Amino acid sequence: MRNRCEEGSGTMAGAILVMLAALALAVVAAVGNLLICQQRARSVADAAAFNAAYAWWQASTEDPCALANDVAMAQQVTLVECVMVGDDVRLSVAKDTQVPGIGQVVKEARAGPVDCE
Repeated sequence: MRNRCEEGSGTMAGAILVMLAALALAVVAAVGNLLICQQRARSVADAAAFNAAYAWWQASTEDPCALANDVAMAQQVTLVECVMVGDDVRLSVAKDTQVPGIGQVVKEARAGPVDCE
């Protein structure tokens, strides 16, 4: 004969197990979204910096930062800062995440001609 105090304990254990599995899946999804956003921000920062530096070096544009902003906007990333330092373009971009508490990831990039000696 079973003890009546233990009735329903399996249901509670099952419910807790389901909640733990859901929490683990939510953490994995959040980390995955952060990694994707970081990689996208890094790629867009590199592409925007390269395009702006190349355009500046070829003297095909007066404002390379405007070109960098166009590249960033085309990829749904925000250009946070863009500075010309000599022949180099230094910029930072921000990508919105879908993770609560972490609004954006920010990545920086620099591009410019290299002296070949």
